[in-house]
Parts: sequence; structure tokens; C-alpha cells
Amino acid sequence: MKTRILIGLLAAFLLSPLASAQVLSSDPHYAKAIELRSQAVSAYDAGDYDGATDLARKAKAELALVEGLSPLPASYTVRLILADRDSLSKIAGYPFVYGDRKEWVRLYRANKDTLKHPENADILLPGEVLVIPSIAGEERGGGWKPEAKYPGLK
Repeated sequence: MKTRILIGLLAAFLLSPLASAQVLSSDPHYAKAIELRSQAVSAYDAGDYDGATDLARKAKAELALVEGLSPLPASYTVRLILADRDSLSKIAGYPFVYGDRKEWVRLYRANKDTLKHPENADILLPGEVLVIPSIAGEERGGGWKPEAKYPGLK
């Protein structure tokens, strides 16, 4: 199960629409990560779970060497967006958070003790900092930066 999750995260990371295609297509570490991911999936399908895990870890190590990608953020600062306010479901839907608006409950549970209005999950105030817990062991670090390029989870 852990191997399948790791391979899934790598697939999402490798195929992220947020990553610049021009930069990635010319990066040798990215090309190697794609190759290792393919080998990991083949090993998994053949029942070689230890081999698949090893190959997935190697792919992840190659991805860490890709220039220009930031690790997934561990926190997000609520913004004032008049036309389309930040909400827990909108934030959960961002590719660098969970890529799934239905995961808003996970954000709520992780942050309810620090929200200014914990009794109403629909009220978020600009400047509130939300912790983004990992959902499948993905590594997260630092706060969200609008100028950064992040791998997406979905």
C-alpha cells in the first residue's frame, strides 16, 4: 500500500500542470525521474514491491534535484480576494494543497483551534495562517508563496 501511495504521489508530482513544461523537458533530473517512475510502476505491477519502493525513492531523489520546483507548502495564508473569497474548500482544491475541494474537512480539523471563528468553517479572515497536514506522507515545508512553482497532488 505504501509503495502504491508513493508511486501515486510521484505520478502527481511528475505530471503537475503547475510545473513549467519548458523548464522540465530540458532538465536531465526530471527525465531520469520520469524513467525511474515508469520502472517503479512496472516493478509494482510485476509484484516486486521492494524494487518498486526503491525505484520510487530514487525517482523522488531525482525530483529533489530539479531546479525551480519548491516543496509543497506546509501552510497557507488566507488572502483577501473580493471576487472569489478564499474558503476551506477552495484552498483544499488548490493543486499544491490537496487538489480536491472535498478535503476541506481535513484543513478544518487541523486548524479549528487557531481559527478566529471555529464555530463557522465558512468564515476565514485574511491573514489567518492555515496548517496543511500531509495526506499520504508527502513532504511539506514552509509557507505558500504565490511566485513559487509547486508540484501538484492531482
